[in-house]
Amino acid sequence: MKILWLDLNCSYAHSSLALPALHAQVMHRTDVEWEVVRTTTGEAVGTAVDAVYAHRPDVVAATAWLFTHEQLLHIIARVKALLPQTVVILGGPEFLGNNEAYLRHHTEVNCVLRGEGEESFARWLDVWDNPAEWGSVKGLCYLESSECSPLNAHLSEPLTLHPEVICQLSTANCQLYHDGGIARVENFASLAAPEESPLFVWSKPFVQLETTRGCFNTCAFCVSGMGDPVRSLSIDTIRKRLDRIREQGIRDVRVLDRTFNHHPQRAIALMQLFAEYHPHMRFHLEMHPALLPQSVRDVLASMPGGLLHLEAGIQ
Repeated sequence: MKILWLDLNCSYAHSSLALPALHAQVMHRTDVEWEVVRTTTGEAVGTAVDAVYAHRPDVVAATAWLFTHEQLLHIIARVKALLPQTVVILGGPEFLGNNEAYLRHHTEVNCVLRGEGEESFARWLDVWDNPAEWGSVKGLCYLESSECSPLNAHLSEPLTLHPEVICQLSTANCQLYHDGGIARVENFASLAAPEESPLFVWSKPFVQLETTRGCFNTCAFCVSGMGDPVRSLSIDTIRKRLDRIREQGIRDVRVLDRTFNHHPQRAIALMQLFAEYHPHMRFHLEMHPALLPQSVRDVLASMPGGLLHLEAGIQ
């Protein structure tokens, strides 16, 4: 099967980390051919549609973000009109709530994946062409067809509607919403690193690095803290990944940890690790200003100039 990843970003400087993160888990599979179309919200919708259509994919996959979602749907709707047999699967933070109304309204989308996708997406690739088995995929939300009675069957007086309207209403009634819950990776540290994927983009001004997943906060405005425990990579694992990043000539690393200093001793260990890469690399961190004990402040004060770029405050 041929899967096409639609990498839609707000600017050229960004690239989807979801793509190499998912691909790294399944890149050994010889039965799956991957294609990528990269575009931005500043480019014409028709250009992206033409690029996708040229590949004639069996599956189109993409991540939906707040700032790209609207244009993504414009592209997907046109692609689906041209390639009605293509299966569309979306993921990302836009789907962490109830997805039933979304799927009923956006019929061009076959299914969405809620939660962490590395393991569930790999499982979905096993059954992508057999919707009867989609229920086995944790986190997958979709509409499944089922037998139902005619629209007028239970009415005392039959409705008088245009035949096309009756057809549409009957179809909607015959689709049952299936909710697969939330997909969570069992062992975050065991995942293949995104940098191992040949689809990882090394040509951008910076790369993103996830050393922890989850957040101990449960802020109502944020999707990172959803009650999951914070899971972390070892310092040795992070060092190996940074070595590889440096070998690629990358200077800027944006650490994706939602609250870098949630654990003071770990924050200290990481900053000391980052200092080993000075002056060849710089690190962008998000820190919580209320969680700065003296030990963390002392280490911050000792860091070489230009090594760290800090964002502090409510994200």
